Amino acid sequence: MADDLEQQPQGWLSSWLPAWRPTSMSQLKNVEARILQCLQNKFLARYVSLPNQNKIWTVTVSPELRDRTPLVMVHGFGGGVGLWILNMDSLSARRTLHTFDLLGFGRSSRPTFPRDPEGAENEFVTSIETWRETMGIPSMILLGHSLGGFLATSYSIKYPERAWPGTAIPTRLQAQVCGLL
Repeated sequence: MADDLEQQPQGWLSSWLPAWRPTSMSQLKNVEARILQCLQNKFLARYVSLPNQNKIWTVTVSPELRDRTPLVMVHGFGGGVGLWILNMDSLSARRTLHTFDLLGFGRSSRPTFPRDPEGAENEFVTSIETWRETMGIPSMILLGHSLGGFLATSYSIKYPERAWPGTAIPTRLQAQVCGLL
């Protein structure tokens, strides 16, 4: 399958990362499959193809719970969907949960990013918005860790009507998240 081919790194991110990091898309796929076996709730793992040909690796937990605003979790620098594994079942008990590999990370596409910080930020935020549109999610609760928290906030500033309720997390969910993270 073409999605499983090892991708050659390119762009600002790969040129910035130290050269010592060994990577293997097939090894990542195998390890992630073992990690996802820990989930008790129903889940779907798939590529979401964006109109610009990029693909975002996405894991959806409890997809049948469509009556509440979904929780979308954005990993930090050097992370991926596996970062959230110990929290996914609890946080998806009453609502659908989505997590994805940001472009340039994990199993997602490795596009060339602008070299300036604002351009790179805009590329990430735009990819999250395009992912949301492609997924058919009208609004979402964003939860981010590290770089993911920065991007969730940046997204919420640019698209306040789609990131419910802005950058704040509802008190009940916040208590649940704080107890688990």
